[in-house]
Amino acid sequence: MVTTAILFASGRKPAKPPHVVVDVPVITDTVPIKKRKNYHEILWNTAEVKGSQVFRIDKTISTYIENKSKYVEIEKLRTGGVPAAIIFTLHGRESTWSFKKHLHEGSLLTGRTKWVPKGRPKAPPSNGSVYTFIESAEDALYKLKDLESVNWKDLNTALYTIEEYNGLGYLKYRPIHSPYLWSGTNHYTSGKYVADGKYSSTATDRQLGTCSILKRMSDRGIAIGFN
Repeated sequence: MVTTAILFASGRKPAKPPHVVVDVPVITDTVPIKKRKNYHEILWNTAEVKGSQVFRIDKTISTYIENKSKYVEIEKLRTGGVPAAIIFTLHGRESTWSFKKHLHEGSLLTGRTKWVPKGRPKAPPSNGSVYTFIESAEDALYKLKDLESVNWKDLNTALYTIEEYNGLGYLKYRPIHSPYLWSGTNHYTSGKYVADGKYSSTATDRQLGTCSILKRMSDRGIAIGFN
């Protein structure tokens, strides 16, 4: 107080405190996760298989090991074919690993597909009566989808293609990550298309997601086709 009084008495104003500049970090990455080019890679690298699903997944992997030769045969139908492990996970989602059903959508091999994509394969069964699972898989993966042209060694490309196989409704229109890939991991809780074009936010997908199986396979040292 005495110092201030002396300053004013002399006609001098007290000096202003120095201006302090504080560096505030600027957040520039505001792109929503689903819009990022490496969206699927981000999810894969942060995915954890739920502990409650490990036994179930390991049992599923045993089914793969027992039938691996069938999936390898389908992979080798084309140069650059879909990796056997990925075919296995698609088979589970589409037809619960039944070799009596189409890989496209799960209808019986006794005729062409009944649901989307309907009327496949276009060609009649080679034996004249019933399609084989190999015929169905070749049509679904290579004749209809041309999936031998995909770079399966690239993680992000591989997972995007798996999601595209089912449809991009979750990626484009819904706030959740696709259960087709992520059911059974920390990236999925609820929300599901209960019919074509009909979405329920409260329904829960009880099937294992493709990535929950692939993640567990990778953890166990089983080749899955991408790094």
